[in-house]
This record gives sequence, C-alpha cells and structure tokens, in this order.
Amino acid sequence: MNQYELGMVLRSTLTEEEVNQVVENVKSRIGELGGECTGIHLWGKRRLAHPIKKQTEGIYVFLNFSLSPQSVKELVRTVQFIDVVLRHILVKDEKKATVKEKKSAEIPVVETNQEPQSEEVKEVSVSENDDVQTPSE
Repeated sequence: MNQYELGMVLRSTLTEEEVNQVVENVKSRIGELGGECTGIHLWGKRRLAHPIKKQTEGIYVFLNFSLSPQSVKELVRTVQFIDVVLRHILVKDEKKATVKEKKSAEIPVVETNQEPQSEEVKEVSVSENDDVQTPSE
C-alpha cells in the first residue's frame, strides 16, 4: 500500500457538523476500499485565490492515508460526486515511500580481514642539477 494525501476545499457555508460528516464519509470510504486513515488536518475557513463556483472562501481539509493503487481511482470518483467539495487533489506521499524503499535497498557492508601493507618510505633526492620550473620563469 502507498501513502497518499487528499486535499479538499469544501463550501464555506457548511457547519462544523456537516464538515465532520463529509470527513467521516470519506474516511469510511477509505476503510471500505481496504485503506487506513493516518491523519486528518482541518485548516478551517480560508480565502480562495480566485472564486470557485461563485465562492470566495472555502474550508480546507487534508487527509493522510494508506491505500492500494488500484483503489485510488474509486476514491477519487467518490470525492468527485460529493456536492460540497469545490476542489480536491490527491497526491502520493513520496517521502514516506522513499524512506521505506531506502531501508529495504540498503546493502550491509561486509568487512574483510586484510593484512595491513607495510609502508615503505622512499627517499627522493633532489639534486641541484634538476631543472625545476617555477612560475616566474
């Protein structure tokens, strides 16, 4: 199952009970599809950047959940049919998915017992006859 985040903008005319009812409907639909809701963030009423369906304000709600990729289309279809949802966006949460992939892809480091090589010190003699170029030449 993948991690997703669903962002919804609801009509600003809804009461708190109606907002909770919409959230519970979506949450129960996620459960029916075999997913699990891991977090709900209610941002409350905010001014929209531009009017949507003659609304200048909206109630922002974000849900974090895990769901199989096959069930995502059905969830989006369900959200599209809710009348009080002005806009929605569903994003796959890559951060959590990549952390799990990295943990499974880590290769353990195997140390080998190698004998340390003896360090030989070589003396290099520089005679006065050697032509050494300097930057000033």
